Amino acid sequence: MTSSNSTRNRMDTMGYPGDWDVETLRRNWLEFLTSFMKETETSLPLKRVQYQLEQSITYQEIENRWPRMSASERLDAWKRLLESSEQVVREILPTCVQCGECCRRSAPTLHREDLEILRQEKIPWNQLLTLRKGEPVRSPQEDKLIFLLDERIKFREKEGSQECVFFDNTTDQCMIYADRPLQCRAQACWDPSQSKELATQPYLSRRDILQSVEILLKMMEEHDERCSFAKLHAAFKKLEDSKGENIDEVLQLLAYEDHFRHFAAEQLNIPEDTLDLVFGRSFAEMVPIFGFRVTEEPDGTRCLVADRG
Repeated sequence: MTSSNSTRNRMDTMGYPGDWDVETLRRNWLEFLTSFMKETETSLPLKRVQYQLEQSITYQEIENRWPRMSASERLDAWKRLLESSEQVVREILPTCVQCGECCRRSAPTLHREDLEILRQEKIPWNQLLTLRKGEPVRSPQEDKLIFLLDERIKFREKEGSQECVFFDNTTDQCMIYADRPLQCRAQACWDPSQSKELATQPYLSRRDILQSVEILLKMMEEHDERCSFAKLHAAFKKLEDSKGENIDEVLQLLAYEDHFRHFAAEQLNIPEDTLDLVFGRSFAEMVPIFGFRVTEEPDGTRCLVADRG
């Protein structure tokens, strides 16, 4: 075995492999793999390495034969499994094994090349949303908050998580794999340079999608001007500077933006579930960025309360 002494010592506490059943074998193997990956300080996701190993002949042969092995055979098989695991961590196979790790981290942002799959109606519009210029977003590559210099269109994420809405976490499979967008096809968790290179390619915009609907484009431009994130940010800054006294401006902005999007939807017959694509995220959705949330009283009155969560 080529693992470090600290990893070997931890393995000693697991007991004798000859006494393990298959479930114990798997549990101890995952514990070893997690420990070894931490020691090697690899940037690879655990799930990615785990999937590759589980698909290997060595792993499958050991797991299938384990119940019929003698104690000495199990010890030799355990050693082979650890050596195989160490080799995979050091020499990862440069190909996607559909482990779903990229899908768990973030939903993809669309590029102009993806316009065709929208035109072919392979992707429902109600699963898209717009991140507008100036809005804060978290970069999945650098795991930090950045402010957009131009708009982005992306798939929705599941409520309360960063998982792509098209990711089935019960099977770890993509539900639109054959029609997945460019970013999904280019992602490579073993080589982040590919995603960074893709970031230089032109992004899809609302104008690309709605280029022939001039009245809607004008309405979007008016909404961007009157309901920009910069205005919301400025209102919350005044609220902070006034120590909570200047709350009316924030509430007025929230009410106006909500009225604008729903009035436009009624006038132009825009489906309710596509408003986040046409006008971007509502101000009410972005309030938690500033440490607040919007509640609604029984009479319909909206209130702004500090988010203690």
